[in-house]
Amino acid sequence: MGDNEVEAFSARLERLEADRAIRATLFQYGLALDYGDRERFLECFTADATYVVTLRSLDGPVLDLHGAADLGDYFDSHTHAPTAWHKHITTNEQVVGDADRASVVSYFIRVDADRESGPALVHASGKYIDAFVRDGDRWRISSRRCEVENL
Repeated sequence: MGDNEVEAFSARLERLEADRAIRATLFQYGLALDYGDRERFLECFTADATYVVTLRSLDGPVLDLHGAADLGDYFDSHTHAPTAWHKHITTNEQVVGDADRASVVSYFIRVDADRESGPALVHASGKYIDAFVRDGDRWRISSRRCEVENL
């Protein structure tokens, strides 16, 4: 293998590792929120991250968070198992980026268990539009726009 081939292979490997780490952060978000792991939830975000939630049926944001304190308050106000059983499912991730930044668009579905009727029901669905930055060996969300299309 020549030097150019090694460099190309190394760059490809770095992109694949970044893609995998970004997806791991996306999945960690849901798991931490659903099961009440505040520290792991906050690890998903940069200290100065923004998080905006919009509803298709309303103008303007319904939630507009800035920084770790707001994100922590949001986490604390959210339900977690075993008080409530829900799953935040992220899928169809499209990652585009370079060595230190990435844009990610993904779908989400929140499924809630209904204790009285038994079956799980879709509580909400939509898409996340995220900006990620590399922070050492981790990838963190620096901004998230959650567009709720069905609630």
